[in-house]
Amino acid sequence: MIDVSPMNIILALSLLLAAGFGVARLAKFIHLPAVTGYIVAGIALGPAGFGVISAELLGSHLQIFTNIALMLVAFAIGERFDLQQLSGSAKALAKISCAESFATLILVGSGVGAVAWATGVGGPGSGPNMWVAVALVCASIAVATAPAATIAVIREIGASGPVSRTVLSGVVVNNVLSIIFFGLSVAAADVLLGTATAGGLLYSITPLVKSITALTLGIAIGLATDFLVHKLIHRDDVLIVAITAVLLCGGVANYLGLSSLLTGMAAGFAVVNRDRRDVRAFRALNDFEPPIYALFFTLAGAQLHWGELLAAGAVGATFVVMRGLGKYFGAWLGAWSAGMPPRQASSLGLGLLPQAGLAIGLAYLVGQDESLQAIQSLVISVVVTSVVVNELIGPPLVRIMALRTGEAKKAVRPELLAQIPAAPLEIDIVPWRWPKLQLPREPSGFVVASVNTPTTCAGLTRIATLLSHHYGAVPLALHVITGRTSDDFWQGGPDEETMELFRLAQQEAANLGYHVHTEVQFNEQIATGILKTIETHQAKAVVLGHPRACQDLAFSRIVDAVAEAASCQVVVVRFVGTLHTERILVPISTPQDFAAVHPLVCALGMVADHSITVLRLMPPETSEDELRDSQQELAQWPLCQGVPGQMTYQAAATESRVHEILQAAEDHDIIVMAATTPKGLRKVFFGSLAEDVAQRIPRPMLLVRGAQSDSVG
Repeated sequence: MIDVSPMNIILALSLLLAAGFGVARLAKFIHLPAVTGYIVAGIALGPAGFGVISAELLGSHLQIFTNIALMLVAFAIGERFDLQQLSGSAKALAKISCAESFATLILVGSGVGAVAWATGVGGPGSGPNMWVAVALVCASIAVATAPAATIAVIREIGASGPVSRTVLSGVVVNNVLSIIFFGLSVAAADVLLGTATAGGLLYSITPLVKSITALTLGIAIGLATDFLVHKLIHRDDVLIVAITAVLLCGGVANYLGLSSLLTGMAAGFAVVNRDRRDVRAFRALNDFEPPIYALFFTLAGAQLHWGELLAAGAVGATFVVMRGLGKYFGAWLGAWSAGMPPRQASSLGLGLLPQAGLAIGLAYLVGQDESLQAIQSLVISVVVTSVVVNELIGPPLVRIMALRTGEAKKAVRPELLAQIPAAPLEIDIVPWRWPKLQLPREPSGFVVASVNTPTTCAGLTRIATLLSHHYGAVPLALHVITGRTSDDFWQGGPDEETMELFRLAQQEAANLGYHVHTEVQFNEQIATGILKTIETHQAKAVVLGHPRACQDLAFSRIVDAVAEAASCQVVVVRFVGTLHTERILVPISTPQDFAAVHPLVCALGMVADHSITVLRLMPPETSEDELRDSQQELAQWPLCQGVPGQMTYQAAATESRVHEILQAAEDHDIIVMAATTPKGLRKVFFGSLAEDVAQRIPRPMLLVRGAQSDSVG
């Protein structure tokens, strides 16, 4: 047996890694997951096997590697809880998670309670109250699912698809439900055992309070991580920041007595749900994880104690069986009610059996609660039995799940892209060299261009004229005057600056074959003047713009005020370099994005020889089949009728949405994007992909905000 000197700790690590690697290779040879091999190797090396690794070494000196692995797993699980990706399946996920959680709760609770009563566990002092208390606490712990084995197998075989995503997202949901159930069951157990006090009842809700605190801490660390990673270019730098964030989650959580698992999940959740969705931190950690995971699962096997398994007896066996039935049939029932295909529904529950970290943590809380002393030994033995059995059989079943559903495929990850330099500030507009547009026979309504400076007047008028042609409307050049009255303004003859703006607008519209109307509004606020014109003329769209490479605070306030109150779409023109609309890039994440930009894209595409590329940004784990399906789906969306140019549809699995757009922009003249308008905490949390792109791209952009005019069926 190896002692605990520093050098022998290193020797123990080498033996664990070597044995784990060797047995894992054998496991793969007989078509079992590597995780199973690691656990078997650990059992052989630990006290339950040949005793090469001592219990003292396992309990104190090697625990740090288990903690690090759990932090990495938690962070990776957070990535799978992508709200945008899950938005279309949120109801299905809720049905599946609730069905399998409540089915497990009911079956384990009733089964453990019945067997405890039949076998009379607990000795002479036991009775119905004790058996019910054991059943309630065990049932709440049974709901928990361990993400480590599941995510390890899914990564090993490259599984990607709706079932894999549902399983990984469901792990997060049922772990949260397990914590809630645990708090309630502890309170009930205190009452049943006659040990309930004010302090005891308060202690019973401690897991719930700590969970909320852990989630808050994780979100804060996740937002800080995203802020730093977004500014980095090199993968090595990204890896350092990512590891720091993961360790910080675990370290601070442990220091405060919180769940490092929930903290890490929340951090990953915060990163992946930013609008720019820069997931390079997750990809960088992929290269760091394999040896840590190997140690984690080998150590898990080494910590097996036969005595605890035997102590659980019939109650432990019932717990394992009833938990398996609850997870499997509960998931099947939820998937069936959600309309999932039968083959997927029948396979889903196979991925929810592994159990480790959270279950052990909750059992530890039971062991620390003096009011539950009467049931501590039994609950801990039962949980250890479940962990050992499910960590052995769980990984092969996850593999079977992926194979049965056809999701076991290796996905190709795109390479990390370099950052494009900051954009220049010069402004220019390509002269109109295409045929003049044909005026509508009976124009209806207006498209307003708010003109304020000579440098942007022609560009705004061109975009407004193209939109007018699409809507069959008339372009209107609006100039809002603040701080002056109409009499003061026109006294002594027409204002020369205003007349110059209108002259430039009329000239640009005439180049396109249109006549532009002009109007002056007098108002204390520019936004109010624009909104008044929109309402008076029932405008179909309004075009705003300014000559800066980055957003100006005063201009942003005007845009926000107009976008929030306008009854039509607001198109913001960001002038950088040369305004040219021949090669148009349209990045989208959802069908709603396409619906928002559809009128503007059609308006630009009506010009001969123009080409439009619709780029759909997909999650990085998207398989090749899913990418092809997405491109086919894009082709079915409503197209622009009579567009003479070329329409191209692309779907890309991307680690960083901003970088994907930056790379695609190199082959295009202008970018058209739907811009979200989050405010307050939503803006801090979710951010805005369009704004991030606008700050870094050396191309003119058209940002569409406000009311949507189209829908995608």
